[in-house]
Amino acid sequence: MKKLLILIIGILSVFVTACSNYIPAYRIDVQQGNILTQKDIDQLKVGMNKRKIEYIIGSPAIRDPFHKNRWDYTYTYTKGRGETEKKNITLYFKSDLLVKTSGSMKPNPEHVVNPSEYKKQNILTVTPVVREKPGWLKLIWYSFFGSEEDLDLGID
Repeated sequence: MKKLLILIIGILSVFVTACSNYIPAYRIDVQQGNILTQKDIDQLKVGMNKRKIEYIIGSPAIRDPFHKNRWDYTYTYTKGRGETEKKNITLYFKSDLLVKTSGSMKPNPEHVVNPSEYKKQNILTVTPVVREKPGWLKLIWYSFFGSEEDLDLGID
């Protein structure tokens, strides 16, 4: 009986693992590196300093310690069960000013956006959290048993 049970389990495990290639499983999309858009790359101009470039497209993914005047930006996007999209740009500097660019993405100066309008989508408005003053029953409860951040409400 034990041998038959082991044989059945063995055969079932072979069938289950063999079919796993045909069962559609969800695979997530994977993004890696700096997200590079043509809108960002179009902002780059020869003669820009490193701080301005870092503001526009972020810090580089690769800062080679042997080539301090070279920044490499890479981006890959792999769909769950599909193709991989790869973008890269390499920036070369001389005395902290941009000299040239190379890679799969090139700046196109005809599509430059006014810098005062460009980063407005990143402005964040913070509204203060208004907490109500607890009633006297809650004050007594919290004073004996704690919680409500130990009554450090800061409400006058």
